[in-house]
Amino acid sequence: MLSVALYAALEQVLVWPYYYFTWVMAVSVITFAFYGLDKSLSRSRRTKVRVPELVLNLLAVAGGTPGAWLGRVAFRHKTNLRRHWVMFVILVASSLLHVYVLHTLYSSSFEL
Repeated sequence: MLSVALYAALEQVLVWPYYYFTWVMAVSVITFAFYGLDKSLSRSRRTKVRVPELVLNLLAVAGGTPGAWLGRVAFRHKTNLRRHWVMFVILVASSLLHVYVLHTLYSSSFEL
């Protein structure tokens, strides 16, 4: 819900063909925040509640890969887990493939 609100706010500033990049920026901010929240929850001894890895991965797939990457680096979050690293590489590759397909399909729309 918060990412949709951020998208709506940024959408007023930018015009088409930048909708996709506006969406990526909005979801990346949310993803970065979730990585920070999960890291702070993992350090807290009071609660065992965490952000599920599925949620982090879905946010990355939804366009938040840049925010996920920054969250991993800034918070040093899940950098030692090999399983998460492999999944993250797959998510980055799928995001790059998605951008390539969009650019190929709508290359005339991306020109200034």
